[in-house]
Amino acid sequence: MMEASTQPDQNLRVLQIFNAYRVILVLVLLLTFQSSPNTTQLGVHDPDLFMDILLGYGFFSLAVIVLTRPVQNAKAHQNLLSSLLIVDILAVALITYSCSGMVSGLGLLHLVTIAAGSIIIIGRMSTFLAAIASIATIYAEVYLSFSRDMVNNQYMQAGLLGVLLFTTSLFLQSLSQKMRRSAVLALELATNIVNLEQLNQLVIQRMRTGIVVVDANAHILTANDVAIRLLELSDAGEGKSSKAKPPKLRGLPQILEEHLSSWRQRPNRRIPTFATSNAAPQLQANFAYLNPTTDSNILIFLEDSTQIIQRVRQMNLISLGRLTASIAHEIRNPLGAISHASQLLQEADGIRDADRRLLEIILNHCSRVNLIIEDVLHMSRHKQDSSDRVNLHDWLTRFVETYCETHQVSGNVTVDIRPRDTEVRVIVSQLEQILTNLMENGLRYSEQATGSATLTLMGGLSVKGEGSTPVLHVIDEGPGVPPESEEHLFEPFYTTDPKGTGLGLYISKELCEANQARLSYRRDTEGKSCFSIHFSHPDRNMD
Repeated sequence: MMEASTQPDQNLRVLQIFNAYRVILVLVLLLTFQSSPNTTQLGVHDPDLFMDILLGYGFFSLAVIVLTRPVQNAKAHQNLLSSLLIVDILAVALITYSCSGMVSGLGLLHLVTIAAGSIIIIGRMSTFLAAIASIATIYAEVYLSFSRDMVNNQYMQAGLLGVLLFTTSLFLQSLSQKMRRSAVLALELATNIVNLEQLNQLVIQRMRTGIVVVDANAHILTANDVAIRLLELSDAGEGKSSKAKPPKLRGLPQILEEHLSSWRQRPNRRIPTFATSNAAPQLQANFAYLNPTTDSNILIFLEDSTQIIQRVRQMNLISLGRLTASIAHEIRNPLGAISHASQLLQEADGIRDADRRLLEIILNHCSRVNLIIEDVLHMSRHKQDSSDRVNLHDWLTRFVETYCETHQVSGNVTVDIRPRDTEVRVIVSQLEQILTNLMENGLRYSEQATGSATLTLMGGLSVKGEGSTPVLHVIDEGPGVPPESEEHLFEPFYTTDPKGTGLGLYISKELCEANQARLSYRRDTEGKSCFSIHFSHPDRNMD
């Protein structure tokens, strides 16, 4: 059986209307009786009883309004509601009796009570109320016929009223039952829709793919948490949206807006990967219209390609290791023979100075080729090791001490990591090679410029708050890279040093990307040369 509170809003409105009806009925009857007591049928049989019942019914109506709250009435037990309606039936029956019964026409007021009961009370009780009202009406007519001489009794009218009461009760019960079922079905459908919407929102928010919806003018309409984090659309700590207070979003990054404009002109064009900043991951964007029309909103799907790039880099290192291992002997054997023959020829008697100079050139280039082979082999010898989570300050301190001792560095290398508990997730052996290359270059150029091998390793968290990522800056005192060479700085075999191979920075960059990190170059606020390693978040699994 359905509860009476299946439609609390409907029951509440019916109860409120019926409570108001009681008060208005009492006031209308009372004012009519007081204004014209001799021209109406009100109280004609028993005026004193009419006034007493009317006043008592009025106080009862006010007490129901004052002492019971609407919400409590809507959820009240059906026995309480039935008791209140029985009081209404008895009050109307007594008022009708005091006005000479069915002749007054007040017996029709039972229809309002039965109609209200059929709506707010479920089951047989509403039919029982109709029976009580019918019995009370017939009994009043019988009692009137015996209490005074009446030639024309109203038994037929009382019976017809009883039939009308039962008909009204049954019809309204059926109608109310259908309305309740419709309301329950509508409530279930609404609940399912809300649950589906919440499920969709949860799925969208938990997706690893960033989703942004923009209008035709590239203004952001909405975005999930992943997109907000990847594009840095909100301030630190405001990335997580909530129903109460959604985060205030910035506009699209300029590079993504340019890709969007390019895609709208050529939808079949593949968008290259991009990063919104030095510390941001590499992203792959895809676009789609919400509707077939080109003026509709646009969906932007963002994929973090950092892990894919990292796997590709590691595979490249493995492939390069296999390749270099197979050709190392093929190159080194003739190279060693050339170098050895040149040294023997250089020690021979009777060599002219011009020929000796040519031999020096041969030996120098043999040494350079050997260095290139050593660099490539050194880069490719690392296995696909698992990453480790290390404290950046403690690890750098130990690494710098070991490096200065083994390389006999006489200068000053400073380590400054704030906060001290900053952690990074890297393949330690590869990070050692990266820092070895950067420190060798930095110490060499610092000593050439200032006469002292000075270097500063400064780092910490790139931004404050939730979602911050570690960063390490290697700052030297050298003259820096010429502006025209910056764009070629990380290209293989590009070098400004005649004795260099041009592979050190290229290898360092490749190893950084293999560890989901990014290596960049800039000049700091004091004009010093600064190489920055932007690490991925330490909670990200690289394996």
